[in-house]
Amino acid sequence: MFPIQTVDALAIQIALFYGFILFGYLISRLSGKGQIVNKHLNFILINILVPTLIFYVLLTSAPSSLAEIPVYLLITVIIHLLGPALIFLRLRKSEMKNQTKGSLYICSTFNNAIFVPLPLVLMFLGPTAVPFVILFSLTQMILYVTVGSVMGASFSEQNAGLKKIARDALLFPPFLAAIFALVLLAAGIGLPSIISTVLSYNSPLTTYLALLSVGLGVGIRFSLADIRVALNVIATRQLIIPLITLPILIVSGLSQIPFQVLLLESLMPPAILTVVYASRFGLDVETASTTVTVGTLLLLPLIPILPFILG
Repeated sequence: MFPIQTVDALAIQIALFYGFILFGYLISRLSGKGQIVNKHLNFILINILVPTLIFYVLLTSAPSSLAEIPVYLLITVIIHLLGPALIFLRLRKSEMKNQTKGSLYICSTFNNAIFVPLPLVLMFLGPTAVPFVILFSLTQMILYVTVGSVMGASFSEQNAGLKKIARDALLFPPFLAAIFALVLLAAGIGLPSIISTVLSYNSPLTTYLALLSVGLGVGIRFSLADIRVALNVIATRQLIIPLITLPILIVSGLSQIPFQVLLLESLMPPAILTVVYASRFGLDVETASTTVTVGTLLLLPLIPILPFILG
């Protein structure tokens, strides 16, 4: 079950979730500077706040959480690969343009692994679940470099610079923070209590700024173009895959927290990073943007009942 909380506390958390997303959306739509604001905000999140959170959580999490990593990683990979497998069955006889197919494959493979699930986990599951979110996200980064690059190259004739993509992924600040924390763990080095106390304040800050970023992203990319095509991915990514994932989790033997995190991750919409990948490989950016936006909007009504779905 979830951490015990009153109805009032849960209502406040849900209100804050919607409030920060709405605030970001309004900034984007009313100011006309949403793209600039989001660029700077994402820089702070990716390069400072998220790496700090990863570093803190990994060094303060219980060692017993490492025992379930092999099964957890296997199911994480399954969740990612189910998407393109199902889309292949849907598109194998389609005469759709290759650029559009490529966008759909990438969007169906890579869900929003951190910016939406991280604040939800911190709100509903607590900080002990964060290492599993990070592990899911790091696995996804490796799949971006490998599977994602192959997909992009297969549906585009452009030279997208695969070496640069690999280098950027390996130098991804959250990835480096996790490696640094694991090295310290292996060496038996922990955080001094005063540093641990200071870093603990980073958790709520990261949560609310990540939600603000989601709102800004929706405001920037809101479009209903090609929505019928996008719904192919959304139905696969956010309905069929969770339904397949649930029985796998039930028979996996995973404990409560990793079980809940994986189920939550399986419900997530396509990642904003898929738009970047589509642009870099010369794929259908409009379809990718529409898929990400509509998928995120369709997730929002589920937020109030997530404690019941996951519990």
